[in-house]
Amino acid sequence: MSVEKIQPVAAGGNSRALRALDGLVASDRLEAAWTEHLKRREPLVRVLCATGAVDEAELLEKLAPRLNLVYASLNPDSVQPEALKKVDAGIATHYGIMPLRLEDGRLTIAVSDPFAWEAFDELREIVGMELEIVLSAREEIELAVRKRYGLGADTAAQMAAEEGIEVHSADQGSGDLADETASADASVMKFVNLLLLEAIKAGATDIHIEPYECDLRVRYRVDGFLLETNIPATMWHFRSAIAARVKIMANLDIAEKRLPQEGRIDVSVGGGDYDLRVSVLPGSYGEAVNLRILPRGAVLFSMDHLGLSERHQRILDKLIRRPHGIILVTGPTGSGKTTTLYSALHKINTPEKKILTIEDPIEYDMHGIFQMQVHPKIGFDFARALRSVLRHDPNVILVGEVRDRETADIAIRTALTGHLVFTTLHTNDAAGAITRLLDMGIEPFLCSSSILAIMAQRLVRRVCLKCRREVPVDERLIREMGINPGSLKEGASAWEGTGCPECRFTGYHRRIAIHEMLLVDDEIRAMTLARAPANLIKVAARRKGMKTLREDGLEKVFAGVTTFQEIARVTQEEEETSGEAGK
Repeated sequence: MSVEKIQPVAAGGNSRALRALDGLVASDRLEAAWTEHLKRREPLVRVLCATGAVDEAELLEKLAPRLNLVYASLNPDSVQPEALKKVDAGIATHYGIMPLRLEDGRLTIAVSDPFAWEAFDELREIVGMELEIVLSAREEIELAVRKRYGLGADTAAQMAAEEGIEVHSADQGSGDLADETASADASVMKFVNLLLLEAIKAGATDIHIEPYECDLRVRYRVDGFLLETNIPATMWHFRSAIAARVKIMANLDIAEKRLPQEGRIDVSVGGGDYDLRVSVLPGSYGEAVNLRILPRGAVLFSMDHLGLSERHQRILDKLIRRPHGIILVTGPTGSGKTTTLYSALHKINTPEKKILTIEDPIEYDMHGIFQMQVHPKIGFDFARALRSVLRHDPNVILVGEVRDRETADIAIRTALTGHLVFTTLHTNDAAGAITRLLDMGIEPFLCSSSILAIMAQRLVRRVCLKCRREVPVDERLIREMGINPGSLKEGASAWEGTGCPECRFTGYHRRIAIHEMLLVDDEIRAMTLARAPANLIKVAARRKGMKTLREDGLEKVFAGVTTFQEIARVTQEEEETSGEAGK
């Protein structure tokens, strides 16, 4: 059926919509979308793009001139506050629009459905002025609404109405309002679900919900950075109900508000399964809630995704096949150490090998590997678990973290008795791990005999692939990083992100690891026995070809993966520490 055959049954505006789309979409796709549009009463553009065969942004950009409209990529930070006051959150959410600016008595709004002419007439009546229509992608509009009005603003308004709460500005507060919100339970559930959905869509690793004297603060940790999420001021009145909802989901005691509590929630979002580790802390203005988001099943444990250079990957692949010894991964909390170790276990996880892990907590479930979680409160700590697992004849043991001398001593002796041990340690660089173990009281001959290699690791943000652009090398910055501009290849360049909805206008999207790998050979063993300081061990390792974290990071800068600013930020402490040790 052609567009001409569809038009007789489409009256008025619908006929105009079909003429505008004619030639932009294959006739068979337009026919199918038209049928679905009539059946489901959803916007025609949305139906066309739902299958993924048509890109919404590209379609709207081509469609705009045919309708005498303008297409614009929407940046939430460019929205005028005066425009927001003309349209409340409920109206913006209901009509799927975003007010942009107010000029000369005309309100400019962004829409994703250019054919909603009846809705535009209704909006003119509501705002009482003429409208100027701009086309933007639906996802960009929804992001702008969440950012500028606050997450769940329409839900918050409904909850406030149900409770008879008068909306105050955040600095006014309302100390005499009751926190019991039984009649708003459904709305609280909806709000908490919105928080979870938004965080998972943003790729967050943590959600922080913190009550203060006059406001409720919600932040997501995305790519290692805490980003504040705008929520309506009225949500402060429901802080107890929100905390109670999370506690119910985690099977915690909702009546206990004086002691810290920990729990776990299993959720499914968009076909993906997630473990949420919940921690609740009592505070002076209510309970603070932290949710750690851990994906299940979808985690990629391939070593190819770790960001290892070819040399590092080749070395690590040989090390993890050794029959005994210790492989240490060092770095601060949140540097991806556990993911690296799980990737190594995944590589050697075969029926011929028995693999056991001792963790606190168990972060990922892996088939074919027996995993244990320690419980220090009942006396089941890392040291006791290590002593017990040896009776189960394992080939490989992963110890989540070496925290004390006893655990370190048992792990080392386990490696010396014919087991391959993976574990982590908190040090700034690879060489520092040896001196840290010696400082714990481990004998030098035990360290030198058992340690195969030490790998230091950090996570840096990737440049957003959708908005990145090539830029000339900033000579001032690379001089500050200790690099001679004359040593760079001719025509060397770097990349930076300009900001787009995909990266939430940060210029970065997701993270990758940088590494420093120290192999323990005869010279390093001799230096360990002599209790040589970390800086001398590092000099010897570099002489044999070890690249520092900063050097590995700079290779990724010139490969277009990350930026000079990221490498300088992440490796600053490590370089300063090494400098002080050298002095």
